[in-house]
Amino acid sequence: MQIGEELCDRYLKGDYQYVIAVHTDKEHTHCHVIFNNTNLYNGLSFTTEHNQGRKNERAWAELRQFSDEICAEHGISVIEPIGKGVSHYENEMQKEGKSWKDKLRSMLREIISYSRSFEEFLKNCTDSGIEYVYTPQNKVKLKFRLSGEGQQRFTRADTLGDEFEPSAITETIDTAQKKAAAKEAMEKFLAARRARRQAELALLNQSSAKPAEPKPTPTAQPKPTESKPPEKKEDVWADIRGMRDCDKMISDLEAGGITSLDDLRSFFWNVQHPDDHTDELADLKKRYKAIDKLLAMMKQRSDNSATYKEYQGRSAFTQKRFRKKNADAIDAYEEADKYITEHIKAYYVDGKAPKRSELQDMSTELKSKYNALVPEHNAFIRRKTAASQYTRQVRNYLQNKEQQERNRQYQERKRTQQKKKDYLE
Repeated sequence: MQIGEELCDRYLKGDYQYVIAVHTDKEHTHCHVIFNNTNLYNGLSFTTEHNQGRKNERAWAELRQFSDEICAEHGISVIEPIGKGVSHYENEMQKEGKSWKDKLRSMLREIISYSRSFEEFLKNCTDSGIEYVYTPQNKVKLKFRLSGEGQQRFTRADTLGDEFEPSAITETIDTAQKKAAAKEAMEKFLAARRARRQAELALLNQSSAKPAEPKPTPTAQPKPTESKPPEKKEDVWADIRGMRDCDKMISDLEAGGITSLDDLRSFFWNVQHPDDHTDELADLKKRYKAIDKLLAMMKQRSDNSATYKEYQGRSAFTQKRFRKKNADAIDAYEEADKYITEHIKAYYVDGKAPKRSELQDMSTELKSKYNALVPEHNAFIRRKTAASQYTRQVRNYLQNKEQQERNRQYQERKRTQQKKKDYLE
């Protein structure tokens, strides 16, 4: 009570009437304050006098500052601001690593990463056990609730972070789709380049092939063979040999898996590289997790089917008592049956539901594909890390070199034109 009075006196400066109520119904003792909006001495409202301007200049910011100062003076802990919409309870849960908001954020980020549109994102939320309310005509457009985590109320998207607002989600997905399109274009470009280089290599091998030497006759003297100098190996780093410390740079790049300048060029621009399997891995993971969850629900239903069958076979008079006694098993059966009914249709073949063994085979196959891609993706990450050290430096050097060549050609043309003009004169 003393701390509450000190806060009110320092904050309201004796100009407004107030009432304090101290509560001990939570683990932490706290107080609630109600104060009169009208100034006792000049009749102006508190809103007019103290709650105008930008958000960081309004009354709540000053109130928090006074509260933190008083708590510090009395040796009471001060909650450090860690984001918008974080309550005292949520702050404590985050410290203990039990925050459902953090779990919800993590799940939403993963769903965004493999969704191809906002509508698909909403569908994937349902598939992943996240309930949502989307009302684009309202001020609060999007809310989420994590099933099975004890979350009673829906949480507004803006309290989780700006990145979870509908417009931000749409923008993130659109950017990812553009990167995917750029990746496809890059794959076509690299495929064409590989085909061209293979054709050039085949032509080079054909031109350098030696004709078969005729067998000498017994009376003919063998002709002396001409020794050819060994062919020079193409320098795959020739265009950047003039850079400062190029030997060290090339050594670092080759140690990181970058084998040529053409290989380094594929990391020049902010487009998805053909060896980057982030989206493919996310899609595979999403698919085998969905099957694994369906299998788990099928097992859950099977484990509790005997109890549920007995429950269904009882008369209405005894069903209520039996359900109360076996509530966990019956609820588990109904939950699993509802989930299976909603999700099994996606795996129908010729109108027939798949067997558990077939689903298990599908999951195993998807996991095998996932595990096969992981080493290649990790190698790409290693190459990308190595390339990122020098990408901008090499790109700028090559651009300057190309500009110098264009300037030289331009000056050469000018000189040629001047010579023709002098000749005609």
